[in-house]
Amino acid sequence: MWIPYDIRGSLKPESPAGTIRLSRTDTSPREFLVGFFLRNPVTQAWELDIAAPASGLELALPGPGSPLPLRIYGNEAGKLAEAILRITAPSAETALAQAHGVLQAWLLRQVVETGRGMAIAGWRIADPAHEARWRCTPFRPSAMSPDFVAQVPLAPDLLPLAELFQRARNAPDAASRMLAAYAVLCGLRDRPVASDFRVTQEMLIHAGAMEHQAGLQGLDLAALIAALRPEHDRLVTPGGLLAALSDDLAAQQRLARLANLADLAAHRLLLAQIRNRAPAPQPMGAA
Repeated sequence: MWIPYDIRGSLKPESPAGTIRLSRTDTSPREFLVGFFLRNPVTQAWELDIAAPASGLELALPGPGSPLPLRIYGNEAGKLAEAILRITAPSAETALAQAHGVLQAWLLRQVVETGRGMAIAGWRIADPAHEARWRCTPFRPSAMSPDFVAQVPLAPDLLPLAELFQRARNAPDAASRMLAAYAVLCGLRDRPVASDFRVTQEMLIHAGAMEHQAGLQGLDLAALIAALRPEHDRLVTPGGLLAALSDDLAAQQRLARLANLADLAAHRLLLAQIRNRAPAPQPMGAA
C-alpha cells in the first residue's frame, strides 16, 4: 500500500475536543509553545550533529518585532534533538507558520556553518492559556508481506521508470519527490495503461490533497501532468538549475500535497503496467 511520506499535514489534536474548540475560537494574541523534532536526513536518526545539553540552552533569534526566545534540547547522547520557540499569535496555525519560518532560517545557518545535514522531523504545539495541544509527526506503517514467488520481474524498459519511482519514494523533501514522480508520469504518458487512469477521490484523500479536489478529481494522465507542470517548472530555472524557492510553510504544504499525488499516481501506473504484461494464468490441466 502506498503511503504519504511528507509530514507537513494537518495538526493532530492531543487534547479533549472541548479544549481544542476553546483554543480555536479564541482569536486574541497569546503565547504558544512550538516545539520541533529535528532529524539527520543522512542517518535518519532524530538528532542533529550539534552538541546540546539535555537541560536546554536558551538562545535569542531575530523575530518580526522583538527577538524570539529559542530553547534547544539535547538527547541522552548529548545531540540536539528538539527546539522550542515561544511565539505570540492568535492561533496554533499562525504560531506554527511563524515559528517554522524562524527555525528554518536558523537551521539553514547551522547547515552552512557545520556542513552537516539537518531537517525538521515533526512538531508539537501547546496553547497554555487553554491547555490545548497538537502534534504532527511522520506516520510509521506496519511491515508488508509481498508474495515474492508470484512476482513477475521488471521488464528492462520499466527499470529506468522504477528507478525514478525509487528516487521519489526515497526523496528527503517534497521538491525532489515532485521532480522524480513527475518524470515517471511523463514516461508512462504514452503507455497503454494511461488511457484507463483517472484521479480519484480516494487518491486525493491518501495524498492529503482533498482541498484541490475541484481542480484535480477525474483528470486523466495528460491533464494531471498539465495541472502539475506549473509546480514542477518552478522547481527548475530556465537554465536547468534547481531553483531556490524559500517557500513559507503554506507553500511547502501545497507542494507536499501535489508531490504526494504525483508519487501516488506514478505508483498506480507502474503497478498497472506490470500487471498488464503479466502472463495469463494457465487453465487447469493445460500442458
